[in-house]
This record gives sequence, C-alpha cells and structure tokens, in this order.
Amino acid sequence: MTVWHELHTGVVHPWLCDQFGHLNVRNYAVFFNEAQFFAYARAGFPQSVALKYGGHGVAAIGRTTFKKELPAGSLIKIDGGMVASSTKTFTFLLRMFNEETGELHATFECLEVFFNPVTRTSIPIPDELRPTLENQIKNGEPISFKSELPRSIKPASNWVETHTGVCFPWHCDQFHHMNVRWYAHFFDDGMFHLWPKLKVNWKAMEERGLHTVTASTTTYFQKEVQAGSLFKIEGGVIECGNKSVTFSQRMINTETSEIHASQSVTEVFFNPDTRQAAPIPTDLKEIIQNNFAS
Repeated sequence: MTVWHELHTGVVHPWLCDQFGHLNVRNYAVFFNEAQFFAYARAGFPQSVALKYGGHGVAAIGRTTFKKELPAGSLIKIDGGMVASSTKTFTFLLRMFNEETGELHATFECLEVFFNPVTRTSIPIPDELRPTLENQIKNGEPISFKSELPRSIKPASNWVETHTGVCFPWHCDQFHHMNVRWYAHFFDDGMFHLWPKLKVNWKAMEERGLHTVTASTTTYFQKEVQAGSLFKIEGGVIECGNKSVTFSQRMINTETSEIHASQSVTEVFFNPDTRQAAPIPTDLKEIIQNNFAS
C-alpha cells in the first residue's frame, strides 16, 4: 500500500526532445529527480527535517520503465509514494502521466539510502522517523509493486569505451556530489556512441526505416562522484532478442579506476512511421550477436 502524492508538473518543450521527436531519456531523469525531492516533503519528512536527525536520502538504485513516448508539447504530471523501507533504506514508486489524456508514460522505482553527509556513509534511519514511514506505507491504496530491485548489472564479455566526461560544480547538488540526473545524461551519451562502436551505425538503421528507443534503465549508484572527478563510460552487449537488445554500462573514475555507477539498458528497434517496435534486421542482429560472443 502507499499514500499517493502529487509531486511535480512539467511541459515537454522541444529542447527536451531528441532527434527522434520525443522526450529524451535524460530528461525523464530530470523530471523524476525533481519529483523525488518533493516525495520526501509530501511524505512528511523533507530533507531539512531529515538533516536534523543526521542524514538525508541519496539514490542507490533507480529503475525507469518507459511505457509510451512523449512528444513536444505534452503536459505531464508526476505522482508517487513510499512503498517500502528497511533499516537504512526507503523505496519510492513514481508515475508520470499525460495531464490531458491520463495515459501512463513512465514509472520510476527508486531505492534511497539514509546517508550521513559528514562521514559520507549510510546510517540507520532514526526511530523518530519510523512512524512517518509506516503511515506512508501501511495506509492509502493497495499497489502492485516488485519491491526487490536487482542489485547489480550483468558484466559484459567485451567492454567498449564510449564516452568521457568531467564532473563540474554545476553537475552537483546541495549534497556536494553529482546529481542523479547527470548520470542519466552521461550514460545516454554513452549509449548513442555504443551502437556505432559495435559496427551498427545509425545510418544503417535509418536506411532500413528504423532506430532504437530505450525501454528501461536500471542504474546503480555505487560511489559518489564529486566536482573535479574525471570519468569514462564503458558499455557492452548482454542479450539480443528479436526486437530488443540489453546492454550493461559502467562509469569508471579515470584516475582511480573505481566504479562510480553502472547501468542495465534495454533498447528496442522502433519504426518511426508506425511508432511501434520492429524486428531487428537479420544482418544487424548478426553483428550484435558477434559482439556478444566476442
């Protein structure tokens, strides 16, 4: 069960869309992250209250499922609520709807950890906050929710470097580390580069009247990234089906080799005329499978 709260509203402006004419993956992350901050406040313990007890929430795992594309001009609203908690964690479920049609466009499941900003480590949720959590989880509407998020990606047999970046101060939030939305930004850039790195060029897809769209992402935030950090993105093929391909990506500190984050991504071949999923062309599927096998 959960108590649903209205968290955020927004507009899909043209500058939030990619070359395929719909809201880009990274900007779903922006909207959901804005909503996530409000989720704490609506649940009765905004970050200002949590800090009085020595901590605040930070994202540990986030899974986004993309159900229906959002073209420019769409009006969106996001609601959400807390659906589970443990000694150190809270789990939220957020939903993105079209304001005018009521259609569900995406969901975001987020496992957050209670985090001590001084020691930079997770800590138990204070007993004083427990009644508030229980009220959110035990009251309200029944929901269908898979409470267990997967805890790691499947390693690729052939990692390919796709992107490099720098964490600048403007990528960081008030907690002095790179904000969640920017992981989505850099991982999405990596995915665009990964296809041609695997010898499946965007031009080859276009010639067949196709391109790919993201069906889901699950991101694991393993070690915070702070201003000044240099990192690289690597990716590789994990599975290839008839219409979809699953990849793993990881963000690695260039200087220390520590893994800061990793991500599982499922991409679907998409016909832009019918706006429907399409079978992977045989020759392209063979190339993808060869990368998986290598």
